[in-house]
Amino acid sequence: MSLHRLTRPHPEPQVSFLLLSGGVGARSNHHEPKQFYKLSGHPMVAHSIIAAVRTPNVAEIVVNAPKGFEERTREIMEAYCAGLPYKIIPAGATRQESCEALVAAAEKDVVVLHEAARPFIKVDMLSELIENDAENAGYCLAISFSMCRINTETRLVKRGVSREKVFDIQLPQKFARDTLLAAHAKARKKGKSYNEDSVMVVKMTKQPVLSLEGSSRNIKITTPEDFIIAEGMMKDFHSKGKVPAHD
Repeated sequence: MSLHRLTRPHPEPQVSFLLLSGGVGARSNHHEPKQFYKLSGHPMVAHSIIAAVRTPNVAEIVVNAPKGFEERTREIMEAYCAGLPYKIIPAGATRQESCEALVAAAEKDVVVLHEAARPFIKVDMLSELIENDAENAGYCLAISFSMCRINTETRLVKRGVSREKVFDIQLPQKFARDTLLAAHAKARKKGKSYNEDSVMVVKMTKQPVLSLEGSSRNIKITTPEDFIIAEGMMKDFHSKGKVPAHD
């Protein structure tokens, strides 16, 4: 596997890019973990790596590998990192454990957390997040559809949920490394489980997390239908800067 060389910008890098890529993608019904699905000719995880490599402030990439896919992950990192330092960390039993392992392995005081299942990430998105003055920040998207609460036992509708007060939490997210580490440690000690990190940081450390305006294109690929949607979206996603081809 080879890649036409990506060029690295010159500013002093100062951020660790943490890439959650340890899941097995059970809901996707793909024959292997979904991060290895070939999307527009590249493994899905590679699209996030390419964006990180092209972002001036990124000093290293720290990525999870599912058990049994360590060498596959290493091959992809070698092919796409363009000389940028990287580390491969074993995936945990949960997303929360995988994320904590990534943060613990990071070398920089500022970390940006992303996930391989969101391949529609661009340099300007990362740069906007990194350059924001807030220590902790992430992307959130207003929800455009109606929602309600349901009694999960009886399946009866209980009440509506106001769209004005609920937002879709997206990645990437930026944190002070010490703050995110402290949040994980406290959550582990208290036996608390979280599906994402911005709420965990607020609840466990009381530190503020700024919400930046998300994008409807920043989808997370989860189901078999999402692969079809992503293929269509990817056709024009890199029209202003083609993803380098590999053999």
